[in-house]
Amino acid sequence: MPTGEVVYQGDKILFVGHDYPGHIDEEINAGNSLVGPGFIDLDALGDLDTTVLAFDNQPGWRKGRIVADDWLRRDLYSREQLDFAKRYAYSQLLRNGITSFAPITSILYRQWAEDFDEYLYAADVAESLGARAWLGPAFMAGYYVTDASGRFSRREDRAQARRGLDDAQRFYQRLRQRGVPTLSGMLAPDRIEGGDPQWLAELAALVAELACPTRLHCCQSELEIGEIARRYNGKSSLEVLEDVGLLNRRMLLPHGQFLGGERPDPQRIAQDIDRLARSGATVVSCPMVSGRHAKYLEQYPQLRAGRRQYGARYRYLPAGYVQQYASGHDPYPVVTGDIAAASSADYYRMATLGGAKALGPRRFGATRSGLPGGYDRGEPLINLRWGRYSTLSPRWWLSGNGRDVTGTIVAGRKVYWEGRNGTGRLRPRGTARRVAERVRPYSAQLSGTHG
Repeated sequence: MPTGEVVYQGDKILFVGHDYPGHIDEEINAGNSLVGPGFIDLDALGDLDTTVLAFDNQPGWRKGRIVADDWLRRDLYSREQLDFAKRYAYSQLLRNGITSFAPITSILYRQWAEDFDEYLYAADVAESLGARAWLGPAFMAGYYVTDASGRFSRREDRAQARRGLDDAQRFYQRLRQRGVPTLSGMLAPDRIEGGDPQWLAELAALVAELACPTRLHCCQSELEIGEIARRYNGKSSLEVLEDVGLLNRRMLLPHGQFLGGERPDPQRIAQDIDRLARSGATVVSCPMVSGRHAKYLEQYPQLRAGRRQYGARYRYLPAGYVQQYASGHDPYPVVTGDIAAASSADYYRMATLGGAKALGPRRFGATRSGLPGGYDRGEPLINLRWGRYSTLSPRWWLSGNGRDVTGTIVAGRKVYWEGRNGTGRLRPRGTARRVAERVRPYSAQLSGTHG
């Protein structure tokens, strides 16, 4: 809407259009800018970027993405370093127009997973910055290790598995008692292959009890689909989730790259697509991670045709959605052989309405009068200095950059504005560099080849 007006009061949008007739307390002349709904990241980087350690060193298991079988798991970061990383990462999300997010951190560098107290602090950080966040400590039942030859095996700990479920439930209840309208609880189990039938059944019961968003990585790697087939009589990951009651509208499922199980054929892939369509689960699209895995979502056109729900994820620093989806758009016509396989509008919907539908019944992710304002309205004000006026979405993806965001509003509060957030200018780069370098000396020990 050219030269339009958006009027908000607190967390509610009152008017979208021209010539608002009512009283206003403050007028913000955004100038040559776009005012739109804040981006929603369903798998947001919540720490410093550990992806770079494996980015140019493939396969990932050789560089510690699956730890060595003789690695003694331990916490490599101090609590102070973990706390700083969250504040830095959440600030970067807001600075890049990502106003609503469900953060994720690496648990490779921990004794087990995340804990209750750590996420109490995460809630403090998110509240102080003014972000709208879905929070919950990561938990798991087991993990995979590799030896020098690349053979994988699974480690499990029943006591840790039970403790993780209990802590997740306790944190969800504590966050509800806290009563901060911009903070919500979620469940963050690590990944499907780390679990066993008992743990998956216990997780399904907890999801049913809490009825909250639950993010579980699945259909994302050859290791996963091979191990799931071996341990569950040849089934695909989605079959296993369906069997235990974990394929429903509460589920957020990164990455969706490997459908049909270990031996996919058109029929098995179609069956998995049908499972997703019937379930209401959300596939979390991660284009740049897909590129790193050399496996794009080849069935995207079929999933879209089946009206399957999509959300978005960006897990790099800086947290710029524009770079993510500009680079993610082009491979889909290549891998599908269909020039119309994906559009810029698809990506914009993923980053707004798709995430909104995935996260709950309240309506947000759009800019319309009458909507509960902070929910979508982390509206970023995007300065259009990077392109001529034309259709919105192509202009945005072709010419934009996260650094073009000049202002972000959540629940009526300016949480980022002209280079400042609630805690002042974002210049903690020296500390961020030191924290990020903390794990580098251990990378050789983590890797199966120790090199």
